[in-house]
Amino acid sequence: MDAVDQLRQALSGRPGVLGWDRFIHSAVLAPVVRVDGELHLLFQTRTEGIRQGGEISFPGGGFDPSQDEDLRATALRECCEEMGIAPDKVTVIGELDTLITSVGVTVSCYVGVLEDGILETMTVNEDEVAGWFTLPLSFFRETDPVIHHVRLMVEPHYDHPKKGRVTLLPAEALGLPKRYHKPWGGLTREVYLWETSHGTLWGITAELVRELIMRTPGATDEAT
Repeated sequence: MDAVDQLRQALSGRPGVLGWDRFIHSAVLAPVVRVDGELHLLFQTRTEGIRQGGEISFPGGGFDPSQDEDLRATALRECCEEMGIAPDKVTVIGELDTLITSVGVTVSCYVGVLEDGILETMTVNEDEVAGWFTLPLSFFRETDPVIHHVRLMVEPHYDHPKKGRVTLLPAEALGLPKRYHKPWGGLTREVYLWETSHGTLWGITAELVRELIMRTPGATDEAT
């Protein structure tokens, strides 16, 4: 095998995500449940005082190599730990595209149909979950999200309240162009938001809901 063939072989296969091994990986389950003859999504409200406390989200969390065979297993494990829904009560029917957040975390979202009657028997972990509710998929199809924006910057240095100036990339000392001696970028990114009777649904969860709705434009939400 010559050098070109070796290079071709090394580059064969489906492209992935550059730098995948440097990201923090997480997974969530978008639980679909039948309610009064219609498909609903199950949401949780996070307990105050923990990460994302008081916010609306899907069950999910970080990949744990000591427990999880893959990210699908992460989503099912976290749903069990948070919502008290065992993996054998969930039928995973698909996966959304992987979301890479602005803070360097990947979010893999699996869509799973819950066993009928599970809402009456599940017991949530109150250390993490303050409450739960469902909303029909039709609500999101019929209601456009409100769109706001945030501005993302790349900072080669920042000011720490105790340490003072912390330099991450010594751009000037490295002889890099002047534009990199101070924060640069300024990319404006959309933030989606739905106002619901249970509170504001926004951020990553809203992004995932929007993706699910966009991926299934012709689907019927009537449960059979």
